[in-house]
Amino acid sequence: MPRSSIPQFEDKRRRLLEDCFRREAGSAVPIPGDDVDLVEAGILDSMGWVSFLRAVETANGAPDLASDLNERSASFAALLKALRDSKSTPAALRPPVSPRGLDYSSATAILAASSSAVGSRVIPSEEVDRAFGMPVGKLRKRAGIESLAYVAEDENELTLAAKAAQEALRGASCGPQHLDWIVATSETHHNYPSLSAQLHSRLLVRENCVALDTGGACLGLLNALAVAQSMIGSGQAKTVAVVTADVHSRTLTPGRVAGEFGGLFGDGASAFILRSTAHKDSKNSYRLGEFLFGCAGQYAAAIQVSDTKDGTLEVQFDGETLSRAAITRMEKVLASVELRSGIPRGSVGGFATHQPNPRLVALIAKQCGVSPSTFPPIARVSGNLGSSTCGAALHEALRIAEKQPRDDRRPIFLASLGPGLLFGGGWLTPHENGK
Repeated sequence: MPRSSIPQFEDKRRRLLEDCFRREAGSAVPIPGDDVDLVEAGILDSMGWVSFLRAVETANGAPDLASDLNERSASFAALLKALRDSKSTPAALRPPVSPRGLDYSSATAILAASSSAVGSRVIPSEEVDRAFGMPVGKLRKRAGIESLAYVAEDENELTLAAKAAQEALRGASCGPQHLDWIVATSETHHNYPSLSAQLHSRLLVRENCVALDTGGACLGLLNALAVAQSMIGSGQAKTVAVVTADVHSRTLTPGRVAGEFGGLFGDGASAFILRSTAHKDSKNSYRLGEFLFGCAGQYAAAIQVSDTKDGTLEVQFDGETLSRAAITRMEKVLASVELRSGIPRGSVGGFATHQPNPRLVALIAKQCGVSPSTFPPIARVSGNLGSSTCGAALHEALRIAEKQPRDDRRPIFLASLGPGLLFGGGWLTPHENGK
């Protein structure tokens, strides 16, 4: 490399470090001196330092960067030296690319069709306030929930899941006999057989179609999508149904849990048909990008639910702490997705995220500097649907995109949180002309 290019090389590295730092620490935190140990100085905690490192690794194309920092201080100086020593080519010095020009040749799964379903009983939030003994208007005014979707007597997780799955199969022009895997997730279905096994029977799929259930509660959809993508990528499957279903209205009932918690949740399901890119028959499909996951365990105590001997549920719910953690962590997840994908958040067509309640969604949008209209308003009319919230939001984002001219369709970001505090994110881009 010519010596004249070294200062420019260093300057771009430093600017990229500063950008990653601001995304982790916040724009209000001043850039520290090069030799300041960020952890010892209390600027970042250990989890924040790791998250900062991962962002720098992704942005610079240096996946082994952290292995060289074990004996060094958590400082800019140590990071800059590690970057100089790295043999990888920093992404910041590569020619810029537009989202449509990104090379996703390594991704082998496309989302061919989607659907969602909610409980058939639409209950005004004021009625839920009364049932839980809360002041009338509390859910609407404080949480932004106007109504909740509850199941009817003849509905449950299986009926909602089957309805969504059948509609998604029709949307993909795919028969049940074409399915190689069913990956299901639910935070409320605790019966045997499992939800995936019951769906296997209800949909009348082949006996050698694999049925698998994943956990993660509100993060369940992203876990299931990542598993399905892996199965397609490894060649073990060509067509996979990913299905979510949750019925909270029979578990989080008045007298069993407090209304501040139980009153937030509704009933719903979502379904997605993932296919190998060998299939070129879907004109409205999206290509799956990468997924990222983690666990901010310091917030684990903010929400805990367990059974008691008398049949009630013991709920520990620190709403204020959980709200702050959710806003901060969701912004960090979306920032990481932005860095890893190379897609600016301003060019994203929709954000399919978990929605604890509509008020928090508005705050997350503000924190991320994007329009609230890019977040489909699922929780406002149906309540928090658990693992199906992100799925219902994704289906709505895809439905909106389908109405647009093909050249105007834009990427979709995924992000969700689960108890623990588990977190995950990913992205999808329009799959153009079967390429």
